[in-house]
Amino acid sequence: MLVDAAVKLEQIEDIDTLWQGLVAALRKVGLAHAVHISVDANFQAAQLRCTIPDLYSELPPEKDPFLHHLCNRYEVLTIGKAFVHHYPEVTAAEHKFITHAAQHGLNAAFAVPMRLQGSERFGGFIIGNAMDADSFEQRFHDIAEELRLFCLLMHRRIEDLTNTTPLPLSAHPAAFDKLSPRESEVVNLLAHGYSRQETADRCNLSVHTVSDYAKSGYRKLGIRNRAQAAALVHGAPQKGAGKKSDG
Repeated sequence: MLVDAAVKLEQIEDIDTLWQGLVAALRKVGLAHAVHISVDANFQAAQLRCTIPDLYSELPPEKDPFLHHLCNRYEVLTIGKAFVHHYPEVTAAEHKFITHAAQHGLNAAFAVPMRLQGSERFGGFIIGNAMDADSFEQRFHDIAEELRLFCLLMHRRIEDLTNTTPLPLSAHPAAFDKLSPRESEVVNLLAHGYSRQETADRCNLSVHTVSDYAKSGYRKLGIRNRAQAAALVHGAPQKGAGKKSDG
């Protein structure tokens, strides 16, 4: 559901409308609050979007414990007051901030890093609700990988609309060995959230030729659309096998 929503949201050209659609998609699956935050390599110049207006009234965004403790590896983790006992390194000031977030409806959450410390900018998403730990884990136990994929596609679109340097491409999976070099390049770019026009510009191809390479690559991989390509590249279960190609 979330990845399918991301494919539709990628067509949006306005950052505020994109954020509203992103939040609406998350709320449909029961995740009421979202934060997208990044800072530069010196923990300065925060860029922030958040569903809780007063979340950072007592702690600057640059001091968010997510940035300081969890952006050192690509792993979706449970955070928030409901799970704070898992993080003994949290300081008193950070604990106060986490409690403040819980009082505003963000008691349990997923931390989803998109860029790691050491990058020109780093950060990611914090997505959650007011549930207790047990309820949150039972409800969302199987959603973590799909959520990571959704966040990846949305992060790439946010970067595109805010003119931020895009995420580096990861190595393509072994399944891509059956593709031609051009098919592999095109499908990998699309799987990382690049639009067909952006892929065409990067590969010095026409949009029509990109679509042809995508369709032939999808066919060889046994998939039908960009969402499935992203799932293949990033290791998540494939979804929506019966859908029309959107390459």
